[in-house]
Amino acid sequence: MRELNLTTRQLTALVAVADRGNISHAAVELDMSQPALSRLVARVEADLDTPLFERDGRGVRPTEAGNRLTNHAREVLRHLDDMEDDIRSLDGQLRGRICIAMPDTIGHTLFLPLIDRFAAAHPLVELRVMGAHPNNVPLAVSAGDGDVGVVSSAHKQGNLHVRPLATEHLHLVGPPGSPRPEQITAAEIADLPLALPGIQPGLRQIIDRAFATKGLRPRVAMELDSQDALVELIRHRGLYSIMSYAGVARLVARGELVASTIVDPTIDRTLLTALPDSRPATRLMHALEGEVRALAADLADTARWTIEEPSGLQRARSST
Repeated sequence: MRELNLTTRQLTALVAVADRGNISHAAVELDMSQPALSRLVARVEADLDTPLFERDGRGVRPTEAGNRLTNHAREVLRHLDDMEDDIRSLDGQLRGRICIAMPDTIGHTLFLPLIDRFAAAHPLVELRVMGAHPNNVPLAVSAGDGDVGVVSSAHKQGNLHVRPLATEHLHLVGPPGSPRPEQITAAEIADLPLALPGIQPGLRQIIDRAFATKGLRPRVAMELDSQDALVELIRHRGLYSIMSYAGVARLVARGELVASTIVDPTIDRTLLTALPDSRPATRLMHALEGEVRALAADLADTARWTIEEPSGLQRARSST
């Protein structure tokens, strides 16, 4: 068999073409000409004696062989990055690039202070924050698009190593000017017009299960899976929702929404830090996870979280 020698430049180019779906756009990203990139792809296809991309009027899309090759290429490039970061970190200074994926609701509380805190502690590291729907965060970490994640027990965690981070106590969120009791029961909520996430694995199952324990069924006026759309419905249509307090804390502080802790029963979910199990965790990944955990403890009052201490004890945070 003929030996195949693919360079990192070729692997990077193939991934860029697959991700962009357009050779011209990928060429701009790679700072090379479109003809040069086309020749590079054609050379790899000739060496493999198989087409890697199908061309049409709108761009290109990977063939089955192309998908397999670019998936391997992503893994190779990630391992090379990890190897370089590990060697360069021998002097004690962490270097490299890293991405954390987290739900948008949590990101509203965590991402800005995390960027500042991590930059101060590790100035040679380039941190990227990926906000996503909670269902998509485990997928992003498992696929390698995110190196570290914050995931919810309400969603499938995939092939991840997870550690409990905090218990999140869900709140009834209402429009400005509505009654604002410190606590409210499921029975008192049941007749309110609610906008809730759609029925799918995740937060909605936790909500429905909590009401069912009291023989109640919430009055669902609308189903939406967009946090921003839910907030707009609450503010302008007089609806209510059951949400993470961390996702709306800034709006409550400005008087644009009101929020009450739900009791009898409480509706809780566990937040977890997550690392992929498909590759070894690097020092940089552990450092980022550690910063997330420390920051979550510092912000627990603001987010109304209960943080689990290393000893296994729970530190309850105020919900007032």
